[in-house]
Amino acid sequence: MSDADDVVKTASRLFGKLGGALRQAGGQAKDVAKQVSGLGRGDVKLELDQTRTTPGGTLRGRVVLVLTEPVAAKRLVVTLRARQKIVTVGSNASGKTVGSSHADVYSFDAELGGEATYESGAHPFELNVPSDALDLRAASAGVNPLADAVRSVASALSPGAGPIEWEVIGRLEIAWGRDLTRGVDVVIAR
Repeated sequence: MSDADDVVKTASRLFGKLGGALRQAGGQAKDVAKQVSGLGRGDVKLELDQTRTTPGGTLRGRVVLVLTEPVAAKRLVVTLRARQKIVTVGSNASGKTVGSSHADVYSFDAELGGEATYESGAHPFELNVPSDALDLRAASAGVNPLADAVRSVASALSPGAGPIEWEVIGRLEIAWGRDLTRGVDVVIAR
């Protein structure tokens, strides 16, 4: 009977150690998955005092970090970005093709914090809108005045470029992991 009890005790210790090792490995795998995917880390929210302003105006707000635990990150940044949707029409052996892409027209980053361990909290910011915000064009524009004139006439007949779309983006940049990001559309008008 003693031999059977010894076997059960030895097996119990072995399974106890194995279970502990599996729990530890599972915890490490969970941490790595959280680092890479960003899931379960928390969220970034943007609070803007106003979502409409004029060229030369100022957008004020806060990047709010809602984190489940402290997060080591490269930096916390807020970006004012303007993009224009470009429609392309082409042809291939099977007929006409239509596609679209976005061209960055303007981008400005304001760093709210450098490399650090971030915790939940609000980080205020101010972004100045350029005074020529309504006159901006895609980077390919302005290089050739004749091409710009042709593009203007062509866009009146068959629009290929959409309006300029403005956005404020808050981003917690995480080294070796998925950044936590949130964007809010804004209107720039006279």
